[in-house]
Order: sequence, then C-alpha cells, then structure tokens
Amino acid sequence: MFDLIITIMETRIQKTLCHWFPEAFRETEKSLISSDYGILHQFAKFTRRLIDEHTENQKEPFKIIFLLYSNGSKYERNAIENEFFNVLASEEHSLTLKAHLELMPEGLRSIYVKTIIEN
Repeated sequence: MFDLIITIMETRIQKTLCHWFPEAFRETEKSLISSDYGILHQFAKFTRRLIDEHTENQKEPFKIIFLLYSNGSKYERNAIENEFFNVLASEEHSLTLKAHLELMPEGLRSIYVKTIIEN
C-alpha cells in the first residue's frame, strides 16, 4: 500500500502575515487560520487591538496589507477586502475614521472607505 502524504501549501498571504506578525497567531487554533480568509480575519482582530491600545507599530499591519493587496491576485484582493477590511469596518465610528485612515498608506484609504460604504 502506498501512503499518501498530503502537505498543505501555505499561500502568499499566510506566509507573509505569519512571517512579519507571528505574535498575531500565537494563541490561535490552526483550524482558524488554515485559509486566507481565516488568517485575514485573525489579523484584522490583531490590527484592531494594536489600534485600540495605541501601540507604536499600529501602522505596520497596513503597510504589509498594502503590499499584499497591490501585488495580489483578484482572489487575494477580494479576500483582503471581504475579510480584513470588513472586520475593521464593522467596528468603525465616524469619530475615529479620520485617525484610522491616517494609519493607512494612501493606496488603501479609498478601498477601506469603499468597504465601509458597501457594508
């Protein structure tokens, strides 16, 4: 009998986020971050925590997301919009929107606002 060994390939989103922000996924069940959507959801919650705690590196997640988005496939861009930005937008308030937009690279701001308007 042949033993079938299945190796799960990490996607570009998974590799990048786990490499640059391993602390975002330390206490997360593997099943929750086994897809791009799951990892982006968890990363958005981590990013929200950085913003709420006013940490000095709160701009860093947006820089990495911008790189992934600007060089990404249509699937990757949709995943970022549908998961990462939706999680952030779900807790957005008019009083904090300007401050949060200032954390983002210029190229992400319009995408974030579009996500807010669409939802």
